[in-house]
Amino acid sequence: MSSQSSRSGSLHGRLLSAVIVAAVMCGFSGQANAEPETKNLKISSGIDLPFAPHIIAIKKGWFKEAGFESVEPVSFSAGALAGEALLAGEIQIWQPSNIPPTSMAHNSVPVALIANGSTLTGLEKLVVRSDANVSKPEDLYNIKIGLLVGSSSGMMLNNIIDAYDLDKDKIQAINLAPPEALASMAANEIQGLLIWEPWPYRALAEIDSKVVHTGLKSYFDHNKGETVQVANLRSVMVASQDFIRDNPETIKAYLSVMAKAHAYAADPKNKEEVVATFAEFQKQPTKISTDLYENYIFDLTIDEKFMSDVDEVTDYLFSVGRIKSKMKAAEFIYTDGLKGADANLVKVEGTWKP
Repeated sequence: MSSQSSRSGSLHGRLLSAVIVAAVMCGFSGQANAEPETKNLKISSGIDLPFAPHIIAIKKGWFKEAGFESVEPVSFSAGALAGEALLAGEIQIWQPSNIPPTSMAHNSVPVALIANGSTLTGLEKLVVRSDANVSKPEDLYNIKIGLLVGSSSGMMLNNIIDAYDLDKDKIQAINLAPPEALASMAANEIQGLLIWEPWPYRALAEIDSKVVHTGLKSYFDHNKGETVQVANLRSVMVASQDFIRDNPETIKAYLSVMAKAHAYAADPKNKEEVVATFAEFQKQPTKISTDLYENYIFDLTIDEKFMSDVDEVTDYLFSVGRIKSKMKAAEFIYTDGLKGADANLVKVEGTWKP
């Protein structure tokens, strides 16, 4: 064999090896970027900013780039209705707070958490009328507080009671939906409300009032400005277990788009565009969302803190009798889809598998 033939054969061998390696790599890449099994999604939507990344992704065509034909946001008058729609297959992705799906999972309802939607631990606030004269934790005994008792706000009130060693029996909690709580506070039928934004924002704008605690900070006189975490609120992404089993590539593709959209929404230089795009879609003024933008942390990551916040929710639900036993968060969290979308977003793996 001539040296030219030898070189040619060697080159051919190297090229063949490269082709084989490329084919193998393409096989893995093709698996990671396979077409979604379900190309038309319906997802829950709401009027506040945790849902803004969905709208950004739709407007920019990122879902179509990922192989989806349509992604439709669907609004519900109550979170429970969205959960029912998920189980009925009327929507495929639900984004509630971490309390409803945690309760459902513990009551054998076949759902799984697939990602953090956004972190909202500073979003809930205890706002009181200025004339209620609340300056220390014990002053809460003297007022009526409006809130949804079984919600994350009920959990926050419970945590305030524990954090400041208050007597639970002396706290007057009035079960009210946010609009009713705001109206009752304006009429001085209650003197405070504990609820998530934008209702505290509205209370501060419409009533002579002040914040005495957020989910993360105290504004009582004795420890004003100190970090005291009393909320574990997350916006989480949820799918039915059956949908995950039948649509692993759909989950992966959806979360790939969401990772891109959340990173975009989290970048301060995009704030104006994100708020304006979402406000236009919701047909609402931009001011409230602009003012509250920093309350939201757009990040899909599942890490130790995420697991801890869900475990805290479990402890609360158990303490008030809404669940009869406790599971660790990982047992109803599915992370394979998020890991396939971006492995860096999974710091701690869930143990639920299809």
